[in-house]
Amino acid sequence: MATLSERLREEGLKQGLEQGMQRGMQQGMQQGRLEGEATLLKRQISRRFGALDDATEKRLEMATIEELERWAENVLDARELEDVFTQH
Repeated sequence: MATLSERLREEGLKQGLEQGMQRGMQQGMQQGRLEGEATLLKRQISRRFGALDDATEKRLEMATIEELERWAENVLDARELEDVFTQH
């Protein structure tokens, strides 16, 4: 028969594992969304303005999800590449 402290420790470990798994899944989903947004925006920009230079590739790779979303909207009205990255 397990003692009270053993059962509490076991329950604590179980909760810790569940929380860790949940956090890992959320982080994985956020990372996947970020990569998907960046990939789509790269395709849109390439189609509209031609091949991306290294600086633009890097800028997209380092962007936050909020920046990528804003730029994805900007690409619809942009007349030149730099217009994508300006605040509207």
